[in-house]
Amino acid sequence: MAVPYESLYRKMQLVLQSKLEEFELYEYDAITMEQLWQYCVEKKWRKKVVEELPLHVVVSTIFSITPSELLNHVQIKELQFNDGIIDLNAEDLEALLGPKKKE
Repeated sequence: MAVPYESLYRKMQLVLQSKLEEFELYEYDAITMEQLWQYCVEKKWRKKVVEELPLHVVVSTIFSITPSELLNHVQIKELQFNDGIIDLNAEDLEALLGPKKKE
């Protein structure tokens, strides 16, 4: 898997590993270093020039991530890649996502 901003990624290996160890303390051990990095790039820094971020901002961002926000991101990405598995028609989507109807 190609890692975006590989040079910065290599510099942040210890920080990423530390965050993963924190996740493991809370029994979130299925998260990989690449998923954590990808989350930062796609969500936390999506509107920023990553190469120009100061190192302290990169480190702070990584340490501020909660397991729930990362897992939500990973689950959404998995659903997007597996969109053929969930086959909902317009009525089903309306029932799931539409406003509640008063009875």
